[in-house]
Amino acid sequence: MDRRNAFTLVELLVVIAIIGALIALLLPAVQTAREAARRSACSNNLKQMGLALQIFHDTHSRLPAGTSNNLPPFGTAPGARYGTSWMGYLLPFCEQHNAYEAARLGQAESWNSGVIRAALEDKHFSVYACPSSPLTEEFSSGNPYSMIPDYIAIAGVTNGFGGAVGTDISSSRAGKYSQNGVLFHNSQTRFRDVTDGTSNTMMVGEGSNWVWSTTGEPYDARPTSGHGFALGSLGKGDTGTDLAGSGGGARAFGITSIRYVINPGKDRTFTSGGADGVTVDGGNNLPLNSAHPGGVQVVFVDGSTHFLAETIDLSIYANLGVRNDGNVVGSF
Repeated sequence: MDRRNAFTLVELLVVIAIIGALIALLLPAVQTAREAARRSACSNNLKQMGLALQIFHDTHSRLPAGTSNNLPPFGTAPGARYGTSWMGYLLPFCEQHNAYEAARLGQAESWNSGVIRAALEDKHFSVYACPSSPLTEEFSSGNPYSMIPDYIAIAGVTNGFGGAVGTDISSSRAGKYSQNGVLFHNSQTRFRDVTDGTSNTMMVGEGSNWVWSTTGEPYDARPTSGHGFALGSLGKGDTGTDLAGSGGGARAFGITSIRYVINPGKDRTFTSGGADGVTVDGGNNLPLNSAHPGGVQVVFVDGSTHFLAETIDLSIYANLGVRNDGNVVGSF
């Protein structure tokens, strides 16, 4: 009688179960490895921005304005208008000189001109995109329909947060603006102005994850969503650091003044208006947040990148956001 060797149904089911268990065990490791690669790519973006900011300083003897109105020395505009952000000024130093020239950034073009739109509309600049970000909108909802970045410059820390001392400009439309950091409205910061030390002062961090609305929904609050990465601010028709007023002119895109903890999650909800400064319309208090588990990545004035845990002591966090408070910074 012929006897054929074969798996029984029970044996087959056991093998399938073992394979399923192995896949279940391996999947978290694969996901962890992928996130580690994405976090490394994000860190490289910040390093590239940090290097570009340093080269800009070497070229112009100052850092770019966090956001400006394009009046001299920031640009060549003949009068007050919305100008250019730090990210626009950095394009020539991030191997994007052609895009910068085509858009005539820093020149007399209006922010909604056809020239800027033709140069920037639907153009992706990988240095401004965190690969871990779950935010799906890549381009702005209005003119010039340009890229929405996952990074934001740090203008300073609002008065009282973490014990910080500073003078805030309040805007009912866009929160509180601080100027005790490095990259703020019409800033002309030099390295020698960073008296707390370039290795102890933040320049740019992530704003690449959802915040939560008062209705309990995830909310994309990147303050450049309305007009994209290159838009600056209106100003008052001069190069002072005051904003233009309490209405639409009191907006400064692409920067944040630290007012909330890192990765607030559902523990802190925000309105879609400007009172808490978390809004797509130039809001200035977007918390540093990311999809990286446990914290957020930042680049310091010396070009070094760091991962700040969301459990960081608030006084240390505040000290890192101020350029000249004289406080000793603890371990972070």
